[in-house]
Amino acid sequence: MRGRNWLVPLLLLLGGCAPREKESQEVLRQALQVPHYRGELSPQLLQTWKHRDLIFEQLRFHGRDNQWVAALACYSELARFRPLPALLCIPGSSNRKEELLQPLDLLPRWADQGFFVLSIDRSQDEEILLRQKGLPGLWGHQVYNLMRAVDYLQNRPEVAGGRIGMLGLSMGGMEALWLAALDQRIGVVVSASGHLVWAEIFATDSWKLIFGDLPLGRELLASGVSGARAREAFNTAYPQLAELDAVLVAPGLAPRPLLLVTGDLDPYITPGATRRVYEAAESAYADSGRASCLEMWVEPQVGHGFSAAMQERALDWFRRWL
Repeated sequence: MRGRNWLVPLLLLLGGCAPREKESQEVLRQALQVPHYRGELSPQLLQTWKHRDLIFEQLRFHGRDNQWVAALACYSELARFRPLPALLCIPGSSNRKEELLQPLDLLPRWADQGFFVLSIDRSQDEEILLRQKGLPGLWGHQVYNLMRAVDYLQNRPEVAGGRIGMLGLSMGGMEALWLAALDQRIGVVVSASGHLVWAEIFATDSWKLIFGDLPLGRELLASGVSGARAREAFNTAYPQLAELDAVLVAPGLAPRPLLLVTGDLDPYITPGATRRVYEAAESAYADSGRASCLEMWVEPQVGHGFSAAMQERALDWFRRWL
């Protein structure tokens, strides 16, 4: 891969986590209810097919509570002779991994660029998890499964285990920040239209779009409350939300490369939210001597999506740093 940069993983290996960073990680882990334990992955290959020199695999492995996690992998035959850097690609909360095949066609196109690409599904029991664990626990369930996906990648001989990046779209973009903050194995991150900033979300109508399908959200919408009142209600119901703000999480990714992208017409993740996250992380990257590892991009005339220009910018980021 061109533009390969070995300094970031070397710094992480030599420096590890400072005590304050470990404390922040533990606060975030507790807020998301992510346990430390790991069970057996017990991976199973369910189906495989080939197109040109690309190999596709439908598979599964054990995730949180020993439940099966469905996954889709795509990589070049060359990986059997030379391990490739890996990309964990996660779509939004209402999307499935197959949408990265069609209509985005992202998995095969990025596999053609020399990456081992993996995506996983979310739990099919999200309503049950929401009742049992609350909203932060529901999010943490997916973060744990993403950690298991990293475990799976590191066990594949086709993957260069020290070179793993993550692309998150929409809610997956926030999950990418949480995962990277908790798991140092994620070396490069692109968060696309998915960095949650509570001050921005509840100051605009974004909260109605993001939380409107939740029971509490429907109740608040029906009562016609202001954004400030809605924020109070969510903080009361889920006190851990304050610790999950992207403004607090993003600085913990330094010095690992982080690209924040959104559309200038995005009603969910506004350019203002992206700017807040970027500014919150700036000093951490500057202090680490890696200011060039942090960038933001607001795509003109794009709403809540992942345009062709966004895709190319994200791909260039991974080519440059992974």
